[in-house]
Amino acid sequence: MTRSDLADPAASQVVLIGATTYTRLPALPSVAANVAALAELLRDPQLWGLPPENCHVVLDVTSPREVGRAIRTAAASVTEGGLLLVYYAGHGLIDPINGQLILALAECEPEVPDEAGLPYDWVGRAMAGAAATRRVVILDCCYAGRADGLMSAGTGGTDEVADVAELDRTCLFVSAPSNRRAAAPEGEKYTAFTGELLRVLRDGIPGGDPVLTMAAIWRRVRTALTARGFERPELRERNAGGSVGLVRNAALSKEDLAGVILRGGRGVADRDLAGGRILVLRHDDTGAIGVDLDGRASPLPDEFAPAWRERLTEAGVRYGGPVARDGFIALAQTRPAATPPPQFTPIRDRLGVLSLATSPEEVRHTFAWIRVFSGYFGWSPGELESYLDSGVLVRAAADDPRGEL
Repeated sequence: MTRSDLADPAASQVVLIGATTYTRLPALPSVAANVAALAELLRDPQLWGLPPENCHVVLDVTSPREVGRAIRTAAASVTEGGLLLVYYAGHGLIDPINGQLILALAECEPEVPDEAGLPYDWVGRAMAGAAATRRVVILDCCYAGRADGLMSAGTGGTDEVADVAELDRTCLFVSAPSNRRAAAPEGEKYTAFTGELLRVLRDGIPGGDPVLTMAAIWRRVRTALTARGFERPELRERNAGGSVGLVRNAALSKEDLAGVILRGGRGVADRDLAGGRILVLRHDDTGAIGVDLDGRASPLPDEFAPAWRERLTEAGVRYGGPVARDGFIALAQTRPAATPPPQFTPIRDRLGVLSLATSPEEVRHTFAWIRVFSGYFGWSPGELESYLDSGVLVRAAADDPRGEL
């Protein structure tokens, strides 16, 4: 699996930290919307499908230790093939003594930010100790905490923040510090940086790759912010961290895979997926189902309607998949120029699924063949796409005889 593939959401952990209220710094109400929208987007099965229990929202927590503990716990929970993502939105401060980046929490004081803020060094140490080979840090913060409500200050550049926060094997995406009020536009739902980030993740990049990498996201966000008159965000990476994929590209037209024949990819461990060819019967926003064309055959049960036995091309029933083994799916192909009954659902060309509630006599001369399967494969929304992205399933080649029915 390459780094530009999507990480396994079930093996991944995300920590979204937001600070909206402060005792000594201006409130940032848009940060709450940032965190909520980003959590929803990452959980969207069409884009990634992060399980809710793997998405940890830490909003307006006053204790640096509590925030640090949430990051360490998430870092320790990432398993093979997963991504560790930490996002922070709020005020950012630079320690005047040692230049360390401090992520400001509610009771943080600009003069002594280390007393009640979260040192970025804590984040770096937790990330470094994680088993994850893909690590992403996104910081939407300043480091001066100006008292007039701006998200940033003019005492330095983005490069300085990136240098302070940089961590080996981690992709760091940081918003540009700026003196301009538009960095946190009053009356807008999101902060400028996260607003553009959300737009890119939600809308995708027309003509881009199937998976949006951090580098591609950065370029798109940078262009948008520059066009609006804001300073440019910066991306820092090591060990090809910019090629880490975050979400699917929503701008690409979703292909209807109904009628496509798939087979297990190289090295797939699931015996059901590896064993044969899977014909996709339905693929839409609710998910997908398919049957194994090469499933083992067994005798039809005694209760199977005798009148239908005479219409079947094969005398037995094939194993179609592990779901709903107590039901039957009739796959059929119409004869050329034949008019199928209303109970026939087309898949592609003359191929489709026939309801066994149809009268057998009604279809005596309609179909070239009819085969019955017991059970099927079922995929939740976005799951089949994820299998294809990761190589668990691949399309049967056009010249592969296994790609024929």
